[in-house]
Amino acid sequence: MKSQELVHIHALLLELRMFLERDGAAPAGAFDAYEAQPVRPTHIHRPKTAHERAIGLLLDGLDQSVRTHPPPDQAPIS
Repeated sequence: MKSQELVHIHALLLELRMFLERDGAAPAGAFDAYEAQPVRPTHIHRPKTAHERAIGLLLDGLDQSVRTHPPPDQAPIS
């Protein structure tokens, strides 16, 4: 994957994180590991590996959020 694509995915996942936090669906501490690392989507000149690691940490936090607060059951489609 290209660096530009990784930065874009990084930014999108960060938006999803902020949405979950505003909605109250993110448990406390779910994104502490992400906050501890220095790379943000605006750091476009950082190495690809740094963005890959940041994306992985965001995905871990998102996974924890979804497992803690699963989506409501959907109505069956008729």
